[in-house]
Amino acid sequence: MESSTLTFAALDKRIEGLPLHPSCQFTPSRRVGWGSGVGFASALLGQIIAKTLPNSRWALAAVAVLLVIELLGFFVAFTAQQPGLNMKPSSERRELAETLDFDMPHHEELIGWLRNFPRERLQVMSDFTGFRVERLRSKFPLLTGGLDKLGILPILVALFIQFKDMHWPPQVSWPEVFLFVLLMGVYWLSLLQVGVRFRLELYDMLLKKALAT
Repeated sequence: MESSTLTFAALDKRIEGLPLHPSCQFTPSRRVGWGSGVGFASALLGQIIAKTLPNSRWALAAVAVLLVIELLGFFVAFTAQQPGLNMKPSSERRELAETLDFDMPHHEELIGWLRNFPRERLQVMSDFTGFRVERLRSKFPLLTGGLDKLGILPILVALFIQFKDMHWPPQVSWPEVFLFVLLMGVYWLSLLQVGVRFRLELYDMLLKKALAT
């Protein structure tokens, strides 16, 4: 039996329980995260191997393989954020329409579930969620600035740092390795914060729609 008091934990559980369209089982945001993570990890491991074993044939082969993996990871992350790169726009639009048709009844069901709770409780949660969203938006620039809006730019900067003085075998200084690791950490943290902000904004939108007459 469900609790008579609405909580954010209960709302989040309902959201997580919503069925996904088959085409959304692996969402673009997850592709961005996994692609960026694999790319950055491969680049870091390649730099460490190249730095510690500069004259080893095995190390050169490993660096070459990791470079390919790195570029593939960044390509996956980049294309996940660029739907316009799809070579069949009509197919993309049709898939979007099918996804919306699939999602809309579940969305309406979730709104109806929220409307079963007292309006006073919905209003309190909506006000608090709106406050937290604004707080998160105001604190976001303190750490990462507009990094979440830069898209592929941090990746390009990392690649530039990595290859600006490229020669074979690659020789990267430890300060450059440290800077690359720092950039990787900040970019990953930015992605995590964006995910939290998106979920808060979803709470806010759902609660406001449930309150609407």
